[in-house]
Amino acid sequence: MTLRFRFSNSDMITTAGVAMRPLEIDDKGGTFERVGQPGITEAFSHQELAEMMRRPDTTYFAGYFDRATQEAHRDKPVQVISELSEKTARLVIWRKAACDAFLALEAAGLVKRTQRAYEQAKAQLASVTARLVGEGAAAFAKIRPGKEIKTRKLPGSRTVLQWVRSYQAAGYSALSLTPATHLSGNRSRRWCPKAEALMNQVIEIYADTQQPTKVQSIQETRALFSEENARRASAGATPLTIPSASSVKRRLDSADPFYVCAKRHGASAAARKFAMSSNGPDVVRPMERVEMDENKLDVISLLTLTGIWEHLPPDRQKKFETGRRWMYLAIDCATKCVVSMRLADNPNSEDAIRALRQIFEDKTPLAQAAECESTWHHRGGIGTLVTDMGPAFVSDAFQATVASLGVTSHLPPAGIPWMRGHVESFFRTLGHQLMPLLAGRTFFDTVDRGDYPSEMLACLCDDDLIKVLLTYVVDIYHNQPHGSLKGETPNAAWKRLVAEHGTPPVPDGLTLRKAFGRPMPRKLNDEGVLFSGLSYSCEALREAYLHSPIREVEIRVDLQDIGWIAVKVGATWYPALANQPGFEGVSFDELREGIRAVRHAHARAAKLDAPKVQRAIARISDANRHAFALRALTPFHVTDVDVARADAALHYPLRSDEQRLGYMPPSNDLLNDAISITPPTDTSRKPDSDDNGPISERRTRRKNRRRWGFNDGK
Repeated sequence: MTLRFRFSNSDMITTAGVAMRPLEIDDKGGTFERVGQPGITEAFSHQELAEMMRRPDTTYFAGYFDRATQEAHRDKPVQVISELSEKTARLVIWRKAACDAFLALEAAGLVKRTQRAYEQAKAQLASVTARLVGEGAAAFAKIRPGKEIKTRKLPGSRTVLQWVRSYQAAGYSALSLTPATHLSGNRSRRWCPKAEALMNQVIEIYADTQQPTKVQSIQETRALFSEENARRASAGATPLTIPSASSVKRRLDSADPFYVCAKRHGASAAARKFAMSSNGPDVVRPMERVEMDENKLDVISLLTLTGIWEHLPPDRQKKFETGRRWMYLAIDCATKCVVSMRLADNPNSEDAIRALRQIFEDKTPLAQAAECESTWHHRGGIGTLVTDMGPAFVSDAFQATVASLGVTSHLPPAGIPWMRGHVESFFRTLGHQLMPLLAGRTFFDTVDRGDYPSEMLACLCDDDLIKVLLTYVVDIYHNQPHGSLKGETPNAAWKRLVAEHGTPPVPDGLTLRKAFGRPMPRKLNDEGVLFSGLSYSCEALREAYLHSPIREVEIRVDLQDIGWIAVKVGATWYPALANQPGFEGVSFDELREGIRAVRHAHARAAKLDAPKVQRAIARISDANRHAFALRALTPFHVTDVDVARADAALHYPLRSDEQRLGYMPPSNDLLNDAISITPPTDTSRKPDSDDNGPISERRTRRKNRRRWGFNDGK
């Protein structure tokens, strides 16, 4: 049953910082007008009003606009009696009892508002007051015989009558009887403006990076007064009164503590010292807020991809370089699921951008490559991306990529790690749960490390390290109860919240290629544009080849899918498909490995054929595909230099005449394609009969050997 409220037109409700007063209340709800904004009204049902009254940002003032209420709150230090100190509150309650007793006796005709009548009824008034307030003999607690009883003595008639008049004028509010002691004290200026300025210098002297003591600061401040008085004496002016050390210390103690700490120890140290704990932003939808950060792993590993470490002799093992890898990681704040992770040699914008690209992908193939049992399917568009002020995240390349994706970027100030509390908490969890299980760990600091020989015990290669990290994240972390999820696992939270709210849409393929692809210039020819032996074309390229005098265009490629690219014609980007079919979903690593396999089996100068390369790609084992996938998460991924080198090695496109024109290319066996010459048996047959099949077939093949060009569409 919905509770119905009764409001007065003089009431006021403040919710979310907006003050409103009731206009009309009926069976359905009420209409409220904003205070200070006449004509702007809002309607609420009784159910909405009930929910509003339970909110922490809602306050209700009964009769706020009544004259009596305003009189009761005039010059009062508090809004309600409970805000007063216990001693003052008891005094106010006693005064209220005295006023109520006087009004009750006055109504009964036992006292009048004159001094003589008050003195005659004073004893009876004191008795009624004690009974109303529960003091003295009228106290509720049982008093033992002989115990001392303390009662308050009523003041004179003038004071009590003044209380009664104020009490009635304020609508019988006890706040009107609050003592005005908060207005007491000498509020006149004790020091002249010059002395005040010199007194304030103690704060600046103490708030110095040299960190002087308070005693030194006070002495130096008093010395400033002596110097000023010496100048005044020479000028014949009145000297200043030198304040005592205690007065200067009180002025120093009144300084802003955050300001003093920031000046003495730095703004970051002050922010850490005066930070208040909180629950962080209210995030309820998956991918609504994604936090991304970089962290140096607390383990020393072998900076190589080799997997034969245990088979090498000790002298060869000593030649391997060891060190600590950096890790880029992104986590969804609503579900606590890790949505991106990769290793890096050092913090840099390139690896940060690659980690950002991974957020939009289904990473299950990576988990399968690491032999994980669970899937790593967590992906989606990003609502807000939160990073720190690291050089990789504030770089032009990273910020341009984020802006190209249409993602809101938030960079909290440096030195405030709790503004990215979710990802920082994961790094701490990683250090406590996984790192103690790895050989070569460095611990959190040198004190904890002690004499532990981290460098000597380093045995994890990059591929082993990324497998361990993937196994921990995908199989362990995502499936163990999380404290901030009230015991729910991140995988379960992802499944539940995605079913309720969904995720923001992932950017389309053209947007991803424009944002993450590296710009590469290409010459326009009759087959379109060439990249790593594959030619790409589209209608926009064809029109540009026919009518545009500019023969250079810009392309951007997704190395995970070279089946199509993004090409910029004029000021617009267009998708361009590969002229050779069968390369959809093929990665650049697989293409390069297929070309290498073909050239290894044949002469290096042999003409590359698209079907041969496709068959070589199909023969790539799952182990190699897994190795390619894992290598993409390490510092040994494909770089722009590798792409340029592989692209320069292929000056001609991979042909696919067999698929496009419907005939088989000539074999390497010379006799296989030889012409058979036999003596004619019947001279009466026509030359174009079936006996001339081989010759006519070769002539037909030569005649039809015409490839498609851009001019064919005229």
